[in-house]
Amino acid sequence: MGGTVHCLSRRVLASLSAGSSTSREARGKRLSHPLQHTLQSASRARGRARSQGESEITTTTTTSSSSSEEFQNIDVSNPILALGKFNALHLGHKELISRASQIGHPCLLSFSGMSKILKRAPRPPLTATVDRSRVLSMWSSDMRNGVQPIEISIPFHKVRHLQPEDFVKVMLNEMGARGFVCGENYRFGYKAVGDADLLRDLGEKYDIPVTVVKLVTTEEEGDSCISSSRITSLLSEGRMDLVATMLGRKYRLVADLTKGEAEGKSGHLLGKDCFLNMIPGPGSYPVLLPDTGQEGTVQVGEEGLVIQGDFSRKQKLLEIEF
Repeated sequence: MGGTVHCLSRRVLASLSAGSSTSREARGKRLSHPLQHTLQSASRARGRARSQGESEITTTTTTSSSSSEEFQNIDVSNPILALGKFNALHLGHKELISRASQIGHPCLLSFSGMSKILKRAPRPPLTATVDRSRVLSMWSSDMRNGVQPIEISIPFHKVRHLQPEDFVKVMLNEMGARGFVCGENYRFGYKAVGDADLLRDLGEKYDIPVTVVKLVTTEEEGDSCISSSRITSLLSEGRMDLVATMLGRKYRLVADLTKGEAEGKSGHLLGKDCFLNMIPGPGSYPVLLPDTGQEGTVQVGEEGLVIQGDFSRKQKLLEIEF
């Protein structure tokens, strides 16, 4: 499954309807043929992968109302799937979700366990898991009718071996999707053989709406694309203003104080293992503690982060806004 990088000038976000393609209006039509053969084929493929030493990840989706042993139905009315890797929840992701809200209820679809199965080195997210609901709640005011976007996670091993059309069938028949929104460089299906054009063609074939959104850029960096990988690079360089521009909000770092915190000569030292998302690169930064409204300074170094100021030792999480 492929991720999405979004690049579209923020000056023209309001007029995106002229630059994207949407198929005929959804008619609530379900596919008439069963998916038993598709699911059995995917199961056999996973069995072969396991016999070759590939690990499976056991994860529960965030949806309810089971419609099959393999997948679960999305428990909202008229669910529209926004497709991509939503690691950062940046402005490109926001545009995808906003476009989905124009058609129905926006649902962010992601896949758990990808890094382990694909043997990629794990790395912390850009937006802490515990902070995602806050961001999506903030975005709801920009959605049509103020609808609250929801997140859906599918174990990657369940879909990895599906061909692009089979993937679309599963989303429609097994999960009840009523449409898709993706970036113009989105790829999907086994070995990422499917692209946005194919998804649009499949939308025409099965009479469901598919919106392909142009990529989002930022003028502050020479109209470069907004992407999670670019934000990661900017964060490691300590360029917090540009990080905030691409996110559409200040970067918020979250520390788990139960994992250790020490008193240092110049403040409280929080080791790198404390943090639930990516730490900025080495340097000194002005920050705000949202819980108290206190402003201060942090110093990021090899051992972790040193913060000056007072905070309750009883609290489990410490949020730091850059």
